[in-house]
Amino acid sequence: MEIKEFGKLDTGATVHEYILKNADCEVAILDLGATVQRFVVYGTDIVGGYDSVEGYINDDSHQGGLIGRVANRIADASFTMDGKEYLLPKNDGESCLHGGCGFDRRMWKYEGTEKREGAESLTLSYLSADGEEGFPAELAVKVTYTLAGTYLTIKYIAQPSARTPISLTNHTYFNLDGLGGTVLGHTVRIMADVYTEVDGSLIPTGRRPAVKGTTYDFTSPRKIGERIDEAGGYDHNYHIDYAVKDGLHDDELPLIATVDNGKIKLFVFTDQPCVQFYTGNFLGGKPDFKGGVERIKHGALCLETQTEPNSIKRGIGFYDAGSTYTHTTVYGVERLK
Repeated sequence: MEIKEFGKLDTGATVHEYILKNADCEVAILDLGATVQRFVVYGTDIVGGYDSVEGYINDDSHQGGLIGRVANRIADASFTMDGKEYLLPKNDGESCLHGGCGFDRRMWKYEGTEKREGAESLTLSYLSADGEEGFPAELAVKVTYTLAGTYLTIKYIAQPSARTPISLTNHTYFNLDGLGGTVLGHTVRIMADVYTEVDGSLIPTGRRPAVKGTTYDFTSPRKIGERIDEAGGYDHNYHIDYAVKDGLHDDELPLIATVDNGKIKLFVFTDQPCVQFYTGNFLGGKPDFKGGVERIKHGALCLETQTEPNSIKRGIGFYDAGSTYTHTTVYGVERLK
């Protein structure tokens, strides 16, 4: 593995990039936000991101970052645990999105690398303080990125000092054509029969309608652009149907979604109950992407494996001292014949 200086923060801290590489693929991870900065496969960089630290500091879209302490939206930027109310930052209207100034804005600690036949791994860690962004308890987090061929595995482990909510994810934006155009011509399949209905603030209503016959139906492969106008852009959570086993990764993770552009295909495997499908509806403005490429609406897509948004309001996703949160997701790419 190669380690390079990526830039410096205003504090003087040095941001590094850690490069995992083989004959077909190169992945660069930053210790700022444990961020996937690039994912070059068969010669094409298929993810969004920036060429400088300034780009990430000024970013408003969580490009490539590790999201925590709780992914997605929390209504009213608050939750109640054991009879006590906890107030969180309001950074998305009246909601708290992606943990406020979350883990993708923090400096992570390099814990080491491991190389074995056909694979190379990087481990980073972060210690979230009790009370950070309003969340209770200290939380020790480790993430390991493993590149094997053209498959990137992300394994999360988190251990709290006391009871606290935890839901981590990765917010990488994909465009299989490379940056510059939209993903409206990409074909998507999501192994989910129901989705989470949301209100005008993108907060779950409590209903989980069937996708069959709706604009949200990706149970069979379909181009994103076919019905996206009916949906007003996709930013929806899907509940994975684990009865569908169209493929298993080597570590027995089920295939839950695919994306292809007619040349290459992205496979997503996970042990999480849900995936957020987001089509870059709010991309635009500055900073520009890598290479000075303009950020444009629908210029990339996300498949964020996670628990259901706002689930801590229903008492789901809490972990006690002595317990361990784990989460594994794999993003793999293959050529189409």
